[in-house]
Amino acid sequence: MKKSIQRFILALLMVSILIGTLVCFSGCSRNKEMKGQYTYKTYMSSLGTNWNPHSWEVNADSLMLEYLSTPLVGVSVSNSKEGIYTWVFEMAESITDVTAQHRDDLAKYKASIPNAQSPDAIEKGYVFEIKLNKNAKWQNGEAITADDYIYSMKALLDPKMKNYRANLYYSEESAIAGARNYYEGKTSDFSSVGLYKADDYTIRYVTQNPIDYNYFLNACTSNWLVYEKLYEQGKRDAGGVIVTNYGTSAETTMSYGPYKLSSIQTAKQAVFEQNPNWYGYESKDGKLISYTNFDIDGSKRRQYQTTKIIIDVMDEQSAKNAFLRGELSEWSPSADELSVYSSSDRLYKNTETYTMSLFFNTNKDVLRRLDAQSNKNSIVLSNKKFRQAISLAINRSKFVGATSGYVPEYALLNKLYFYDIYNDPKSSYRNSDTAMKGICKLYGVEYGEDKTHKTLTDAYNSISGYDENKAKSLMKQACDELVAAGLYKRGDAISIQIGWSKGALSADDNKQISLLNEFLNSAAAGSGFGKITLAAIGNIENRYAAVPAGEYAIGYGAWGGAAFYPFRNFQVYMDPDQYSINEAGCYDPKTETITLDVGGEKITKTWQNWSRSMTGAGEYADSDIETKLSILSQLECAFLETYYRIPLCSLTTSTMLSYQCDYYTEQYNIMYGFGGIRLLSYNYDDAQWAAYLKKQKNSLSYE
Repeated sequence: MKKSIQRFILALLMVSILIGTLVCFSGCSRNKEMKGQYTYKTYMSSLGTNWNPHSWEVNADSLMLEYLSTPLVGVSVSNSKEGIYTWVFEMAESITDVTAQHRDDLAKYKASIPNAQSPDAIEKGYVFEIKLNKNAKWQNGEAITADDYIYSMKALLDPKMKNYRANLYYSEESAIAGARNYYEGKTSDFSSVGLYKADDYTIRYVTQNPIDYNYFLNACTSNWLVYEKLYEQGKRDAGGVIVTNYGTSAETTMSYGPYKLSSIQTAKQAVFEQNPNWYGYESKDGKLISYTNFDIDGSKRRQYQTTKIIIDVMDEQSAKNAFLRGELSEWSPSADELSVYSSSDRLYKNTETYTMSLFFNTNKDVLRRLDAQSNKNSIVLSNKKFRQAISLAINRSKFVGATSGYVPEYALLNKLYFYDIYNDPKSSYRNSDTAMKGICKLYGVEYGEDKTHKTLTDAYNSISGYDENKAKSLMKQACDELVAAGLYKRGDAISIQIGWSKGALSADDNKQISLLNEFLNSAAAGSGFGKITLAAIGNIENRYAAVPAGEYAIGYGAWGGAAFYPFRNFQVYMDPDQYSINEAGCYDPKTETITLDVGGEKITKTWQNWSRSMTGAGEYADSDIETKLSILSQLECAFLETYYRIPLCSLTTSTMLSYQCDYYTEQYNIMYGFGGIRLLSYNYDDAQWAAYLKKQKNSLSYE
């Protein structure tokens, strides 16, 4: 059944329920309160614990922050049929490139000027004037002014706090001029940082390096605002580093978004309600309503119809049962359940930028210690051929069958990374000739008139990352090398713990680890290795830090995000000054070097310097697209060839949506998703939904 037909049927049902509601509930005060109320009920395995915009780390925190904040600039639907997006000015009324009028700021804040350019001739790309929304307020009704932005940035960059998110503003393509020196404590004068107040509702943002206007707007799709009084009250000294409890409870949170946090019970439930002081609402008949200040498909649309959001902590089975009783607005099916609902009109699927991988600690001293504690013969991971064999032994197509709809991956960046999206919406890095050639070379797949694969595209599309025959050969070679080196006794069993998840292991997790064991033992048969047993470990607070710290030899996790400038993405693997490197137990990217071919010239740099070369004032930051694509592809393939990290699959969100509500569009777009909570609409208010559920005896079918 098509969703449009389904909506027509739901509309008829709604009329029926409306009549029933008037008859059955006319005297009920509770249902009077529910009329015109629209509650979105969702769930998590664990709630966010730190939604401070300066220090949040995990997705659960990010989700909480999205409800409580509003960006300077947002992105939304413009034309849903054509997949066209629009920039939406939110906390900013406008953002203008005023570099030509404020060239003196470049010298004042010591911006980095390319050698070939004269500062006097620079016209754009450095100084951006942000006119602030004069109607913006904190949830307590206080006005938000330029002073709030300046205080918040100073706090974010405070060298005594070492805030996790500071790197977004002292490095990367939107770094503020002078911010790094302030963050590193080289100066205590914040007036040397290129963010300053022009008037009460205007700030100017001076970038360290030139940046395209669209990329600057993209950087403004997040915000750094914190409420000074609560932020300062929550500060304490934690062993020489100042921390704050801001954004860790309802009492320590001050919203400036469409919702406010009304209550949170640790490990149980979080409740968000409309923030009456959010600038986008107007009061009508005692209700808060909002309409877009931009056209969507030709007209203004209602936005933020949801009046309350409830997040409950639930396990998988409880969530499924609650969804089928009508008590949840969404539910994510497990691997087994996904096949049952694959043809449902209420199933929405989209691939995310995050690529799940196995990552390693190959330090022999660490592996020996772990072998004496929790593992057995994990020393085999120090052998590159053994790790390569692991990669080629994994049938990714079969592996994702034990996930909730993930898609196989054999490279670090998936198809959602775009190298020129603002000029070419189809400029997927993964589909570029340069990237495809690199991966074909990595996996040894040839193409040509006299080959099995006639074209580059055909060759690339044939790659699965799975080659059991080669994996078997590598296993035997690895075993011989390890035995010869006195590191392994032929035939001994191998048992290795994997730092798998922050929460408890799910049924899908157990199936995935079972498949990995199956793949590895099949490839190792006859190689000289004994039985291989990988054991997934859950309830790990931070497995990404635990592996390089030597607590586990293998971790399982993902990197993603920043999809519109892939040329800086490898800093997460190679730049320990900017990121906590998951593979820090394998190599030192600050000292180890690699040679790449740039325009026919062989150039050697450290891994760290290559990862920085196309960002900020990097040597190739202003190079043409083809040059940067070539460097990116070579760097990706070179890192994959170390087998310090083995990509397996990309996360895919598979969500069943309740009959109570609808996304704005059924066609996923990386710029605006399905329209998000902003454009979510309802077929029933809470009173009508309660009546409908009663009529259905609280048992719904979505197959």
